[in-house]
Amino acid sequence: MDQLKYFVFNNQKSYESGYRQNTVITERGLALSDEGAENGVFISRLLDSEEKKNQWHRAVIQSRAYGDDSIRFYMYCSDETQVMVDGSILAWEELIKSSAVSLERKRQLMEPYLVHTVQNPQDILLYHARGRYLWIEIQLYCQAGFLPEIHHMKIYAGNRSFLSYLPTICQTGGREGFLGRFLGMFEAVYQDLEERITDSTKQLDPMTAEPEFLRWLAKWVGISNAYLWQEDKLRLLLEGIVRKNLIRGTREYTEYMIEIFTGERPFILEYGDIEEYRGNERAYRSLIQSYAHGPYEVNVLVREQTVPSLREQHALKKMIEDMKPAHIRMHLIIMRPGIYLGQNVYVGVNSTLTAYERANLNGVAAIPSMVGMVSEQASFQTPE
Repeated sequence: MDQLKYFVFNNQKSYESGYRQNTVITERGLALSDEGAENGVFISRLLDSEEKKNQWHRAVIQSRAYGDDSIRFYMYCSDETQVMVDGSILAWEELIKSSAVSLERKRQLMEPYLVHTVQNPQDILLYHARGRYLWIEIQLYCQAGFLPEIHHMKIYAGNRSFLSYLPTICQTGGREGFLGRFLGMFEAVYQDLEERITDSTKQLDPMTAEPEFLRWLAKWVGISNAYLWQEDKLRLLLEGIVRKNLIRGTREYTEYMIEIFTGERPFILEYGDIEEYRGNERAYRSLIQSYAHGPYEVNVLVREQTVPSLREQHALKKMIEDMKPAHIRMHLIIMRPGIYLGQNVYVGVNSTLTAYERANLNGVAAIPSMVGMVSEQASFQTPE
């Protein structure tokens, strides 16, 4: 075949066109149903190579299995689109999708066309698959409560055989011979390498690059702490970072980076913002005591809901330290939701009422709340 042709199963439409039993279509691909089914089946549509007696090349499968017994593949191949069923001619597509024909009967009719049987394959060469049409039956089995999944499948209809470059005497066994099967392994390696080179430009796009390549892209644009970022947020950051690097070190750049990381725009308070209140001595003294420590210090305030875990808070602090100008000190302030003594409260930001808690003095003595006592007494009263 002059032009490389392949079929990909990587979206919902790919699996909807076939037959399914006790299986569900998820965002990741095909999975065994979690409604108590011990096994499930998927039979694909007919894959058409558009060439009689075509020699199919290979199948590459990405899956999540729990032992080799959890996933089984059955490959069928034929040059005909029809089959004889109980004295009548029926198209393979109709037979596969038909709910009137039992699964056992379908397997009986397809058994003469079975060319490959393999458990939990990842990369298989289809030596015996010769015919225009190919279809796949996948059997999924529950293992100790774990449900296997099929994430991605790529079926190659043909390939440029290395045998064609050898003398005629070496081609007598064909692709099914020892030499053809031996060279098939190198053909697969060369094929993968050629596809990577062809698709190399996609690795320069943050939205299409492979996950392991994102950190390389991040280093190229000056982000040394890419490991702190979640994959989806890192992709979003890299998409617009080149333009934002022109204002690196500014307040706008800091707000942009933190907003991408937390999903919410932060509150940044600089020394110059406090100087506006110098005319109000009481307010100025309070702001100076709470925030301002000098003209080269900045306070960054974020809500606790945006960085709920200590890991995320430490990651944000590390990110702020790495991106700030050398002569500036930045203080990260996490605003807890609720009104607490000793904590700044901002109307509409974190001024919310929280659940009832007793006030503790030095962690030893507790001051009961009249509201709490009344609610406790009411809970013990029996209705008349």
